[in-house]
Amino acid sequence: MDDQDEYLFRIGAYTPATIPMERLAKYIAALARLLGNSASVHLDHLQEGSTMPVLKVDFEAAPKVSQRVGDLSRGEAANDATAGYDELNSLLRDDNATGELRHRHAGHQTEAVVLLFPGKDLPRPLKFGPFTEPATIDGELVRVGGRDKSAHATIVDPEGRSWHGEISRELAQELAPYLYKGPVLRVNGDARWERREDNTWHLLTLKINEFIVLDEDTLLDVTDRLRKLEASGWSKHSDIDGYINALRGESDGLH
Repeated sequence: MDDQDEYLFRIGAYTPATIPMERLAKYIAALARLLGNSASVHLDHLQEGSTMPVLKVDFEAAPKVSQRVGDLSRGEAANDATAGYDELNSLLRDDNATGELRHRHAGHQTEAVVLLFPGKDLPRPLKFGPFTEPATIDGELVRVGGRDKSAHATIVDPEGRSWHGEISRELAQELAPYLYKGPVLRVNGDARWERREDNTWHLLTLKINEFIVLDEDTLLDVTDRLRKLEASGWSKHSDIDGYINALRGESDGLH
């Protein structure tokens, strides 16, 4: 009898002869995330019938893998195990299928279902949009140009995120002198957003209509000043206005 624990994952779609190799690889990768202990878990073969990868676990890692699967069934699993479980469900849902993970102890012939994967039966998250709303972005201009009737500009905000927007050629000419020059710009326009099934928001388009120069400080100067302001402990003062005026030199002292 075999001296290794086995895990069998039933994919309720395809057969070993019809499943595309790339698709199978995605299932195997998600299974690896779920089970963990990658150096001790090995793909042995595909079982006939429905596509069913059979994975063998080295003796010393068997208790760890069993604990990991048990934690998943109780809702107490580590983030990477949960991510693997969710990814498998997503793959099954896209394949209009369900699945299950079976466990066979070393030296035994019988199998037990240890995890179910609803797959296609899971409700799909709501998708919102697309919709358009006014947008205001502060940052440094790092790109401006374009060859068609419209031009494009890229603004990097204080958190390091890049925002790419469409602008008119006239606005491009007005923006050009500020390219890589450092002053913080505020651009106003219209952003078109969409919330996708993974609950993340995605910017589809950004049309910039106007801009103003906030000051002559660079984005790095502004970020550094904000950090120093937070470290100064201003929020601990009872007279915030007096404290700010003192910093500006508009008062003889704090009140």
